[in-house]
Amino acid sequence: MKAKYTVSGALALLLLTSALAACGNDSTQSTDTTASVGGDTTASVTETPEDTRESHKVPVDSLDFGGEELNLVGFDWQGYKFYFFAEEENGDVMNDALYNRNRVVEDALNVRIVNEIYGENCNDYITALKPIILAGDDVYDMMFNHCIAGISTYASEGYLYNLDNLPYIDMEAEWWNREQMDVLRLGENTYYAVNDMMIPCPYVIFFNKAMVERLDMENPYKLVYEGTWTLDKFEEMARLAVDDVNGDGKMDENDSWGVSANEVSKYISFMTGAGQYITETDADGYVQLALNTEKTQSLMERFEEMTKDDVIYIPPTMERADMLTIDTDRLMFQLDAISDAELLRDYTVDFGFLPYPKYDESQKDYISLDWGGLLSVPCTISNPELVGAAMELFAWESANEVIPTYYDTVLTGKLARDDDAVKMMDILFDTVAYEIGGNYFGFSAGFGDLFYSLPRLAIEKESSDFASFYNKNLKAAQKTIDSFYENLENTESVN
Repeated sequence: MKAKYTVSGALALLLLTSALAACGNDSTQSTDTTASVGGDTTASVTETPEDTRESHKVPVDSLDFGGEELNLVGFDWQGYKFYFFAEEENGDVMNDALYNRNRVVEDALNVRIVNEIYGENCNDYITALKPIILAGDDVYDMMFNHCIAGISTYASEGYLYNLDNLPYIDMEAEWWNREQMDVLRLGENTYYAVNDMMIPCPYVIFFNKAMVERLDMENPYKLVYEGTWTLDKFEEMARLAVDDVNGDGKMDENDSWGVSANEVSKYISFMTGAGQYITETDADGYVQLALNTEKTQSLMERFEEMTKDDVIYIPPTMERADMLTIDTDRLMFQLDAISDAELLRDYTVDFGFLPYPKYDESQKDYISLDWGGLLSVPCTISNPELVGAAMELFAWESANEVIPTYYDTVLTGKLARDDDAVKMMDILFDTVAYEIGGNYFGFSAGFGDLFYSLPRLAIEKESSDFASFYNKNLKAAQKTIDSFYENLENTESVN
């Protein structure tokens, strides 16, 4: 279930030409075990690699769509906020890279790109789009979806166009990730695109460098390089950070904590990071539940104890304004989306970032669960040639300027306060994975509770009685899976 993205060492100078090439180099850990938690270091100089990519096969010389509109629709969420849309040049390097890519596509195909962005609420977004598609109206050509909301319904109830039928797309090319698209395809057709246009958005663990030094902790960068960044090490460091700062005998927002997040889904990545998925596929390719294991039980017990022992700070509301952050210098680990590095740029406390830890040292790789959105095409498009050509060019052109600029903006601009952060980014994007059970059923009755079981049971309820929790939700979860396949098979048989 793992997607591989190759991130060249040339990122130190942002000389990457295809940062998210599908199924790339299998080397996920650096052999350099030197790491610096303290002051800044200088990235090593790497010569610019030549662009050795194949060219796309879109016949731009013979295609002319006569100024037709290409309508893209999305909503203001995760990386969509920062790294996907641009209406005009404004001097921001990321915005202008996106704008330039779009101009290249427009000029190549003689089209006009129109972006429509809804608010932040994914349900409002889905509510607005569904009746348009059901009415058969050709309003939008490409849809930027949430990672969970609507994914099952869109695929199983006939809202989406089969991407396998789009002309000009070469899904075997390095700017596509056919492997992960096959993972996300639960029926006969391909409905969700994974390519270089869709910059992943995994959650990461930001850590307080000052606290590491002050408490004489092990260097977490070094642990990652050595393959020993495990749940045991994570918990050990988190517990060392706990302190009743004001000595009033109770732990609150004025004290020092080990772990905090502003949204409960951040804790789900500990499950995937430990190699525990909610589902697996059987020999026939059908999804089945796979969560009821000893590993899941041990994770519940660990996080229950951490919560009871005041290691995990739970904000009074799950709003960012109420979140305890490492910038207070009273928090060791802040769980956050990598896209939210935009919000950390003004932190005064020096910080680094890490992948989620392994279950133990016997686990081969780190696993970074992608919480970014999924790209699809509504079934109502009237010009598949236009959509196919544009989608292929978007994916191909993204490696020319957008991806290097993304790393420039996120890495050197926000995160790369030391050379180790560049190497962390290598590891992070080389271990991106999808949780298909979560993507398709994460908000469904019963199944959603199981997907969110770590935060909802161990943290919110301070319980590790997973057996009862699982049995309570099993019937509804299985019904969700069965209903999905029934709807999908009916839809695809008709189509």
